[in-house]
Amino acid sequence: MPAGDSLWQKVKSLLSPAARGRGFLDGETVKEIREMVLAGARRIPPGTKLEDLRFVVLDLETTGFAYGGGDEIIAVGAVAVRNGAVCGEERFHRYVYPYRLVPGEVIGLTGIARDMLVGCPGFWGVLPELLRFIGDSVLVGHCIHFDLAFLEEKLKKHTGVKIRNWVLDTAHLVRALYPGLGCYSLDGLLAFYGLEPAGRHTAMGDALLTAQIFVNILKRLKEENIITFGGLVHFLRQHRMLGECRC
Repeated sequence: MPAGDSLWQKVKSLLSPAARGRGFLDGETVKEIREMVLAGARRIPPGTKLEDLRFVVLDLETTGFAYGGGDEIIAVGAVAVRNGAVCGEERFHRYVYPYRLVPGEVIGLTGIARDMLVGCPGFWGVLPELLRFIGDSVLVGHCIHFDLAFLEEKLKKHTGVKIRNWVLDTAHLVRALYPGLGCYSLDGLLAFYGLEPAGRHTAMGDALLTAQIFVNILKRLKEENIITFGGLVHFLRQHRMLGECRC
């Protein structure tokens, strides 16, 4: 059994049905999760071509906006981008049991009914699978610091680590490329690129839509002769777009 699978099974067996997802993990399991998280950290040589990197576009659906105040993840979606194209066969989608009621407005927006979450693993049951899927890829998302906050709130509290992968934000990138655009929301960018909002407000749907936006960004970067990772980092630093996202 692969290490990621065995860890996932171990996490599920360690947590009782009442406590699963709430972080009651033993020291050995914490150590293993820490190692998986830290494995995401790597030095990317500045001359590495963007087309040679694996990107993972991530999106979460949650019960609300308070990542440190009781709201929980209810769905995770992720898809890989390689060679300037969305890899539809490299995708990750899981529902997550939140151990709390899902507000009616969230059900209406996402289409995730409460009975769809019954029997699903909690956060710690899904996390090892997700970390294995991400690996040491560059993480991409729209206002991705919101999504990372939900992951890192539990990670830092129970394991003392946070996501160490390189992170890119599509809102930052488009703001730097098109400073006069005006609207940098996900819906605004979908309209700008002429993309149909299929699957909007679902984790997998938004991950795929954001991935399509990112593919268009990569094309524009290439037109601007920004073809290496070092060139991209320099470009973003010039535009001071490595800080927090403001959408």
